[in-house]
Amino acid sequence: MIRIIPFLFLIMSCGSLKNTPDTNFSILYASEFGGAEKSGFLLIENNESYIKFIESLKLDEADYANFLKVDFKKKNVIVLYQGQKSSGGYAITIVSVSNDKNTILVKKKEIEPNKGDLVTTVITQPYCMALIPKGNKVIIE
Repeated sequence: MIRIIPFLFLIMSCGSLKNTPDTNFSILYASEFGGAEKSGFLLIENNESYIKFIESLKLDEADYANFLKVDFKKKNVIVLYQGQKSSGGYAITIVSVSNDKNTILVKKKEIEPNKGDLVTTVITQPYCMALIPKGNKVIIE
């Protein structure tokens, strides 16, 4: 009987791992230039929209290697825009992703220069592009 208990525990814990929601994300690309004038986000759910978006970035062909082929059956691409800024030193990124009953919660971090930092005097539009799990709804926090 004592030998059966650890075996049952192992089977039960392995079964519960299958139901763990996907919270993996990976940053595909980030830049200070080329984002949108207003802050917000864009959710890309299919390959055609993804290709159009990448082509709109007007990147060098060497940069296209950074973009992985996305399996849109399992993942979506999200683009977070920080909006237009009056100088360099700004950035936006993803800190974490959680998945609660197919609602994807994306926690972002906006970075700005400290007062007195030396920054470039140029208008920027920071953005970040990442792979996130598929879900019925996406909430940015």
